Amino acid sequence: MGRKPCCDKLGVKKGPWSAEEDKMLVDFILTNGQCCWRAVPKLAGLLRCGKSCRLRWTNYLRPDLKRGLLNDDEEQLVIDLHARLGNRWSKIAARLPGRTDNEIKNHWNTHIKKKLLKMGIDPLTHEPLNKQLGSLGSASESGDDQPPATGKVAHHTATESSSQQSEAPTTVDSLLDDDFPLVGSPWPSSEADGGSSGMPAWDGESEADWLLDYHQLSVLEFGLENLFGGDVNPPLTY
Repeated sequence: MGRKPCCDKLGVKKGPWSAEEDKMLVDFILTNGQCCWRAVPKLAGLLRCGKSCRLRWTNYLRPDLKRGLLNDDEEQLVIDLHARLGNRWSKIAARLPGRTDNEIKNHWNTHIKKKLLKMGIDPLTHEPLNKQLGSLGSASESGDDQPPATGKVAHHTATESSSQQSEAPTTVDSLLDDDFPLVGSPWPSSEADGGSSGMPAWDGESEADWLLDYHQLSVLEFGLENLFGGDVNPPLTY
């Protein structure tokens, strides 16, 4: 469950305070002192909520409030407290009598922050801006000195692949370097018929038998049986 409302919103006046309302609130508090702010509107005869009465008294009607901008001593105190407490304006205001947290916050955003930036000081960390820029520059330089690891890996991989390609012979080279030809010359080189054309002599059945044996050997040795549908003895056509 949430907090109970400070007053009934029906019949409550909103907007700027009038001089008569300010006088009624000041007279009541000076006479009776500060009490429960929820009961103040009814006791003082005001058609305002308790929160509105509290803020009006705290920020505008208190007798000990200081008017005007913060002086140099107060600004320096705010800077020192902000370096330790950060944006805890209520705690900072407690160290400055007569100043409100809202007033200090507005003065910080409109005046003190700009002064610190002109002096080269970061308003958040209260450290010199040149120091931060120098640390960032040194970090970037140290990063540039180291070459990326991906370049080394890529170069090493390329070197290995090139060496492997140079060491492994290709299939074409192995075939060309073979001492034995794939197909030998089955014909005798002697010219039995005495002709000058250089054609080999044909010896009838002996030559035909040799050709059949050589053809069957080629099929089995070089795995060419698939060319003939698995038949290792394909028919020969002349």
